[in-house]
Amino acid sequence: MRRALVCVAALALVAACTKPAGDAGKAGAPAGPTASTPAIAAAPAAPAPPATGPAIAGTYTGNGKAAALTQVTAHTGEPFDDKPVTELVFTTKDQAGDAKASDHALFGNYGDAIIVKVQPDGTVIGTEVIHSALKMGSVSISGPITIKDYKVAGGEISGHLTSGGPVDVFDQKVEIDLTFHTKAP
Repeated sequence: MRRALVCVAALALVAACTKPAGDAGKAGAPAGPTASTPAIAAAPAAPAPPATGPAIAGTYTGNGKAAALTQVTAHTGEPFDDKPVTELVFTTKDQAGDAKASDHALFGNYGDAIIVKVQPDGTVIGTEVIHSALKMGSVSISGPITIKDYKVAGGEISGHLTSGGPVDVFDQKVEIDLTFHTKAP
């Protein structure tokens, strides 16, 4: 008997808390929260906070000579294997909003540079390294260059570009170990 009374009291309490007050439950009355029915709104997911710190940190060397990369930009590249491609262009000189930064960097217009072509999952499909200490000036590398912790969120791209140590390229050494963040294209 006591259990039944507690259950009836609990149901009455629930009914009293969910009962619309005044005219809110009547047809034609404005919908919305009332004194007895507080509004519970789902807050939209907060965007990822933008990365902080320098746009590029770490090292890039050619034949033991360090390059001081200062900028990184992201551009929409040509699709590869029916997947979108993003070109990340790392340079020592200001790219000044150049829409063709990867082409111009390849020809040395921005000093030492790295151009990385990346698929949406972070897979590197090609890398061009441009360095004043390389005999050929620029070299295409595929295979050992990867991006770890690749993220595209909150309008930014970030990750850790690495060669995993020194890489031999036509009897020359290249080493890349950079963390970066930049505005997504």
